[in-house]
Amino acid sequence: MTKQFLLTGGSGMIGSEIMRNLSLRGYKVNNLSTKPSSDPRTFLWNPKKNELDMNALKDVDTIIHLAGATIAKRWTKRYKKEILESRIQSTKVLREAISSLPVDQRPKSLICASAVGLYPNDQNKVYSEDDPGGDGFLATVINQWEQEIFKSENLGMRVCCLRIGIVLGKGGGVLDTLLPFFKLGLGSPLGNGKQWMPWIHISDLARQFLCLAENSKYQGIFLGVGSESVTNREFSQVLASKINRPYFLPSIPAFVLYSVLGPMAELALMSTRCSSLFWKNEGFEYQYQALNHALDDLI
Repeated sequence: MTKQFLLTGGSGMIGSEIMRNLSLRGYKVNNLSTKPSSDPRTFLWNPKKNELDMNALKDVDTIIHLAGATIAKRWTKRYKKEILESRIQSTKVLREAISSLPVDQRPKSLICASAVGLYPNDQNKVYSEDDPGGDGFLATVINQWEQEIFKSENLGMRVCCLRIGIVLGKGGGVLDTLLPFFKLGLGSPLGNGKQWMPWIHISDLARQFLCLAENSKYQGIFLGVGSESVTNREFSQVLASKINRPYFLPSIPAFVLYSVLGPMAELALMSTRCSSLFWKNEGFEYQYQALNHALDDLI
């Protein structure tokens, strides 16, 4: 019998790529959406109102849960609350819906997105799955989110949490933000440029999600990062060279970023060098090991 999936956040950049990969492998996929759709495999839910169409869970083996408000938006006090509540509430609604099913009809696996923003800034440390988190806004959000995610283990489910790094893809993410500036010849390092960027090509990230979903031996925390992190200065140099634009402007000081972006500048200045040792030991083959090859594919 073909494994059946339920996907939340399927309309986003990452969700769309995961959906494409699932379809290529012949899986049946249900989607949860906050908007009505004529697609018979798309079901309505409204986490804010604790609403979920239970038909979405029928015959589902594995849930891939990505839903949550974007963090790439100005962090007002109100929006910071939405960032947290969108993750906690959507996860809670899923768990409560699953718990209402007879035990033999419950999905067996829950594969959830998380983020490397949990870790403290450190230009010298290489973070692994076992390292503790920090205490900033993002770390607080992610810590509470993961606590909510792992409550599903009490339902007898296998739970995996993939802490995602900086995703490079088309139609969203960091490249959509940076490319307009770099194309105008305005590319430059952010802050001191020494902060580590744990980048990953979206194709490799989607394959990591599927690897966790397809293999029941995996459970716990994993890092959704590429083969090697690079510094912000290195990333900026490679990006400028790929689009044949000059790269000579001085670094943008941290205080300027904070004056323009507010607290969200934390994203641009974050330094989290992350290990890919787990994936390499498991024999996972990165399609895009080098940054220049990833950018060749995406630009």
